[in-house]
Amino acid sequence: MRGMSKKILVITPRFPLPNIGADEKDRLGGIKQLKKLGFDVRVIAKVFRFQDKGIIEKFSADFGIPIKLLEYQNTFSAKKFLNPLYWDGAAFEYADKSTKNAVDEAIKSFKPDLAWVDYTYLWPVHYILRKNKIPIITRSINFEPSHFLQEDGYSPFNLVKFLPKLAGEMMTIYKSSLIFSITPKEEKIYRHLGARNVVNLPLRGLPACFKKRSVLRDKEILKVIFMGSTYNVHHNRVALESVLKDIAPAVHKKYPGKFSFYISGRKIPSELERFFNDKTSRIGNKNQEEFDDFLSDIDAAVVPSLCGAGMQQKIFEPLCRGIPLVVSPRGIAGYPFMNNEHLLFANTPEEFVDRLGDLLDFSLRKKLAENAYNEARRIFSQENLDNLILTALKDLA
Repeated sequence: MRGMSKKILVITPRFPLPNIGADEKDRLGGIKQLKKLGFDVRVIAKVFRFQDKGIIEKFSADFGIPIKLLEYQNTFSAKKFLNPLYWDGAAFEYADKSTKNAVDEAIKSFKPDLAWVDYTYLWPVHYILRKNKIPIITRSINFEPSHFLQEDGYSPFNLVKFLPKLAGEMMTIYKSSLIFSITPKEEKIYRHLGARNVVNLPLRGLPACFKKRSVLRDKEILKVIFMGSTYNVHHNRVALESVLKDIAPAVHKKYPGKFSFYISGRKIPSELERFFNDKTSRIGNKNQEEFDDFLSDIDAAVVPSLCGAGMQQKIFEPLCRGIPLVVSPRGIAGYPFMNNEHLLFANTPEEFVDRLGDLLDFSLRKKLAENAYNEARRIFSQENLDNLILTALKDLA
């Protein structure tokens, strides 16, 4: 740590409490990680009305991290329509006066050595940081233009909105001293677009998944899980539909009495309720300890990854827990997990059915689980993620 920059100003979207999704777990884990590594950390974050400020204030006191909360304001402004760069509504939220004043005030009072900016669409705050000669570290959760089209579709209107999102990424690339990508696939995209300093940093919520490993047993009926966080997210909903409509019914038909399916996550669409039955059921509300216990008895995970960019925790969490996984190849996003060695790949519903059938072989389940757990520990351990941060920031300093 000697000789490294010590003060880091973290500018993040909605403060990540409650931390129910992969996005929130990544950002909250990252804030705590920087503090644990010895940095003096302060945070500027938005807060929504549904959030309990008391919980956030307790976190601030417990970890010794001052937090400046800014009320989310969805106000009309001609500026949004006159400047095409602000047609990306996500970016426009951070061009407001209250955000700029908070950043300016933090620079004057805290005098940070570095600024850590979560997500590329927060580029409107870059001007203040650059003006004060503060190096900018940008954490990318996904390559936003690609993610946007995959989530919202390739309509003419969305293709127009794609352009300001791409412009925002290019400005971020130009203004950032360091970009932390989230997958090897997206690291290559940033390098191809001219980023000078890119380091891949996996989801920082994954190390917690090693704490309770799945216990595989030779069973007559295998428990299979699909773990979405919330189904108002398009790629989660599309994957859930594939599991409920195509994969689970075909598995029950081809391998009667051999599998039971479990679905976790919030906001399941009402139109999908009819697909639940005694062999395909929802997991009720559980706290983290209860969910860990439930997962310890799961025999396999299934994830048809049909769209969406970035790093999907529902794919990588089973690997970290030693749960055999059947997944679409695109979902691995460049991480070095190999078919038939760490997991099983499938592209079509028919292939998912067949690969789940392969997992009836207990010896195959054991092999995949052991190899996946060991490879995941090598890549996603807390020690490895700490070293990635320290090395990158040391080089930057």
